[in-house]
Amino acid sequence: MLKKIIAPIIALTFAITTLTVLGLNLTSLAQSHIEDQDYFIKVDRQANVAIVEPNYGKFFHPDPDVEGDPTGQVLYQALSEINQEYGVKEAMMVRFERKGYMVPNLYVFLKSNQPQETLADSQSARQLSM
Repeated sequence: MLKKIIAPIIALTFAITTLTVLGLNLTSLAQSHIEDQDYFIKVDRQANVAIVEPNYGKFFHPDPDVEGDPTGQVLYQALSEINQEYGVKEAMMVRFERKGYMVPNLYVFLKSNQPQETLADSQSARQLSM
């Protein structure tokens, strides 16, 4: 009788422990990936614009050896990704002061407010319906 009760409790405890450890590892992996990124892309489809922001963690990092790129040159790397997905009409670098640092942002005006994959899918759907 005791074996019937203890075995499921041990199995359940092991499963909960394993899932907890895996969850903590996935969270730490996701956070370390964010820290490694140089920029983030935010798309505003209504305004037909994408804003490329630097990783603010590098600008405001407590370690003085870690610093952001005040020129914003790293942000231009996002243009190829945005161009593949939406198309680029124009890009404009904007700088503003935040916490004593001049922080660059890249405003990218889009050719389309829909991703190219969505446009291709909708064209395929139209062709199938004809």
